[in-house]
Amino acid sequence: MRTIYTLVSLLIVLQSSFSSTNMDAQNLSREIIKFSAKFCNELPNNVSAISSPLSAEYLLALLALGTSDIAHTELLTSLGIPDDNSIRTAFSSVSSKLKSIKGVTLSVANNVYIMEGQYDLSPDLKTDAIDVFDAGIEKLNFNENVASANHINQWVESKTNSKIKNLISADSLNSDTRLVLVNALYFKGTWAKQFDKQLTSNQPFDVNNNTKINVPMMFKEDTFVYGESAGLQAQLLRMDYIGKEASLLVILPNEIEGLGGVLQKLSNGYDLLNDLSKMYSTKVRVTLPKFKIETEIDLTTLLPKLGIKQIFKQENSGLTKVLNTPEQLYVSKALQKAFIEVNEEGAEAAAATGFGLELLCYIEKPPVPVFCADRPFLAVILFQNMPFFCTTFHGSKFPGFI
Repeated sequence: MRTIYTLVSLLIVLQSSFSSTNMDAQNLSREIIKFSAKFCNELPNNVSAISSPLSAEYLLALLALGTSDIAHTELLTSLGIPDDNSIRTAFSSVSSKLKSIKGVTLSVANNVYIMEGQYDLSPDLKTDAIDVFDAGIEKLNFNENVASANHINQWVESKTNSKIKNLISADSLNSDTRLVLVNALYFKGTWAKQFDKQLTSNQPFDVNNNTKINVPMMFKEDTFVYGESAGLQAQLLRMDYIGKEASLLVILPNEIEGLGGVLQKLSNGYDLLNDLSKMYSTKVRVTLPKFKIETEIDLTTLLPKLGIKQIFKQENSGLTKVLNTPEQLYVSKALQKAFIEVNEEGAEAAAATGFGLELLCYIEKPPVPVFCADRPFLAVILFQNMPFFCTTFHGSKFPGFI
């Protein structure tokens, strides 16, 4: 039995699924939101985390084109994509749109590393990897595991502005390794309306109903796109980056422990786009944590919870159309590392003086809406209402605050 090693590297949020080959952009966005919510809903509870379902979907979609039988059905069903042609259409379209985004730095890179010698991708999958996913293909001698790991890690570093380091360990590679798939995403955006650093100060944050901690809170009163969702029982705030093609959407539950319910509704298909269409521009008093988070996710644990199980089985994994040889393959490891920093200038993801912010959080009947993110929330980087990077922020106790 040979092994296929799949790993995912990422820095920003969220990708797409299709329910038909000719799916319009709105329905595509709905499927992306649904998959992303399911993905985020399986992350550890009460721990701040950054993830990119988009990054995972890129590799899973490519892998789906090399599978058959149960594995093929599981991947298509979990991703919300009806068939192989829809994969090709969807990812060609999304990749093209992400390349055209203005005003921010965004890079999406895929690379396929194959054991040197007789091995290669199957002809059809190789064509798809290059034409659909714009993937590079390299040969490595995985017997030289230290050199191979260093080579892959250097590529990831170069594609993520050095934010993701040491993604793969040397002991993960050996003579049985046949293939390593890597997706790297990097995003950096500057707020169209930046926060004043002098107005940032430590303020109380409700981790849950029983626990408060102090976190650095930024403040700005300005015109933003704002809304309230009765269905989600949450406030919505959208803050644009320069160029106004990308934005950060913050979904703030009304209740301190309401984030789990929000994620559950979204993963069940709640129509967030309907709420987004009702948002409007208005002056808002915004209080938002300043934070930096790095997360490592074991996808061999997470993906089976989304219905993706067969590819990890040593017998009948379904990876029958991946390589040009008849060897049996299975996914031995799947990993995602992600990074985000959100500060007064903007956000980067691969993520002062005394001012009366606490009063702003609790003032009654304000003259303008108050958006005080002093409890767990969901933050999503959007491009044309398509999420490609998401953060669940719990203010939890970890080295993550700036």
